[in-house]
Amino acid sequence: KFGGKQMRKSKEKYSPKKIKKTIIVSSIVGISIAAILISCLVYAYVYVKNICKDILKDKSTQELLNGNLINNMQISSYIYDKDGNQIGYLYGTENRVEIEYKDLPKNLVNAIISIEDERFFEHHGVDIKRTSAAVLNYLSNKKDSSFGGSSITQQLVKNLTDDDETSVTRKIREWYRAFLLETKYSKEDILKIYTNTIYLGENAYGVQVASKVYFDKPVTDLNLAESAILAAAIQSPEATNPYTSEKSKERLLNRQKVVLNKMLELGKITTEEYNEALNTQVTFKKSSDINQTQTYFVDAAIEDVAKNIAKKQNITFEQAKKDIYTKGYKIYSTLDPSIQQVIDNTYSNTSIFYTDSNGGFMQSAMVVLDHKNGNVLGLIGGAGKKEGNFVLNRATQSYRQPGSCMKPLGAYGPAFELGTLTPDSYVEDLPLNINGWTPKNYYNYFNGYVTVRQAIAKSMNLPAVRTVQSMDLNFAYNFAKELGLKSLLPTDKAIAPLSLGGLTKGVKPIEMANAYATIANNGIYNEPKFYTRVVDKDGNLILEADYTTKKVMNENTANMLKSCLQDVVKYGTAYGYVNLGNNFVAGKTGNTDGDVDQWFCGFSDNYTIACWNGYDEPKAINRPYPYASVSLFNTVINGITH
Repeated sequence: KFGGKQMRKSKEKYSPKKIKKTIIVSSIVGISIAAILISCLVYAYVYVKNICKDILKDKSTQELLNGNLINNMQISSYIYDKDGNQIGYLYGTENRVEIEYKDLPKNLVNAIISIEDERFFEHHGVDIKRTSAAVLNYLSNKKDSSFGGSSITQQLVKNLTDDDETSVTRKIREWYRAFLLETKYSKEDILKIYTNTIYLGENAYGVQVASKVYFDKPVTDLNLAESAILAAAIQSPEATNPYTSEKSKERLLNRQKVVLNKMLELGKITTEEYNEALNTQVTFKKSSDINQTQTYFVDAAIEDVAKNIAKKQNITFEQAKKDIYTKGYKIYSTLDPSIQQVIDNTYSNTSIFYTDSNGGFMQSAMVVLDHKNGNVLGLIGGAGKKEGNFVLNRATQSYRQPGSCMKPLGAYGPAFELGTLTPDSYVEDLPLNINGWTPKNYYNYFNGYVTVRQAIAKSMNLPAVRTVQSMDLNFAYNFAKELGLKSLLPTDKAIAPLSLGGLTKGVKPIEMANAYATIANNGIYNEPKFYTRVVDKDGNLILEADYTTKKVMNENTANMLKSCLQDVVKYGTAYGYVNLGNNFVAGKTGNTDGDVDQWFCGFSDNYTIACWNGYDEPKAINRPYPYASVSLFNTVINGITH
């Protein structure tokens, strides 16, 4: 009975009518699912197609494909001395030096490809197998991150476009851009660009700078162990920075082992090479180029180049300066390394520069010019340690009162040029009252009638005042300005400023050097120059120095001034303190009221030097004669002559 009931139920369950109904329902469900899937696929296709259309129109994609993003990468620049030796290494927010693919060590290429994209030379921008594995890894919430899903080309796209949005759309953009990039560039070009863009910590962008930062050597000299280190740093450069902590260093070395293991697995290295690399002691050492403080000369050269690039290209000074740090320029400067070394050695004399009892540190600045062409051969903008880049450069930025060094420029030079005086003319060193102003001599007495030659040699004030008093002030003012004193103001068109140097704003040491160089060069003016030429990273000429000359005084005037200034050394205020043996040397001492500014400006047959000393906050120097500037001049002129 029981069995009979079960048989009847079974027959009812599988009756033709029910089977037919089941088939119909199943078909409907299947068709519905298929329709949904097809709809999803169609939607996905349309969605992706539309995204791809938008990607093609996107500005970043266009700039990626036309090379703008690549060409606009920041590239570090260099400054060289006149002999081609590097004296400056300049970079902006990204320290990067480009390297060609052919110069990349084979081990470094293999290390990067092994750990970052082992099928790089096989895929077309996206490694489907690796991407699928990364997706599954992500969906299964696994935390193994030894190997990411992005190919080298994808990483490059992300680095160049800065597109780091977290979304499916962004990932599609990245895939498509990677595919497009591979249709534009060869694998070798992509790898070259990649190795020049990747960030590797310590502000090092690209493997060339990273090699200097990590090992103080060019990338071409890396061994296998060091190559694996750089490849290891790509994934997480800050977390594996060996300079931040021992723990970070340990992470980097552990990651290096992962790289070497992968290279061995892929057959990129032998077991012997693998073991040798593991046992190689890696020494981390930064290049001295990194974070080095620029010299005063380099500071001045950069500003000179920036000023002239801005003028030539009609851009702002700030933009021109930024370009110098980011466009891979090579600046060929006028610096003579042997002369600069003499200056630096001289300024290291602590007996000249020290902190006084009131906490004041006496400062100084010096400029050495080749007066035949205006090239700045050496310069120092301060005594003591230079504390940073573009700090106060007293040689090119400080306005100081020139004192008696003004007399040949604003008084006797114009008089010689006009023909109203000669070196042997007599002038009065006698009391004078000009509307209540009664100038005195520093020695507090008067010599009566003296020759101009004597007046200059002994730095007498009254003859200089009378000389300016008797001439056209406009002529004297313009004469001094044409010599190189560009900082003169209309208010300096007066007797006291032009004769004794009490100027409205003052003048810079480089201007004084320029003016005396014009005398030394027989009245031919040359603009001071810190560079000869500037080229871009491809060697194209960006800027060339202007060596146009201008005659601003008669040669006879210059010769008379040279003769008088030679007497300053022979028997005047510099006698016994400035001596160049049998070689020609001439110059002028300068001091101001209250002993605030001290100078010596002079020249030999080949060089002109202006040297100033005093305090940044003007106050009396109160040190025994000779002035520090006189001693510094004598030491340097002898050092660079002999």
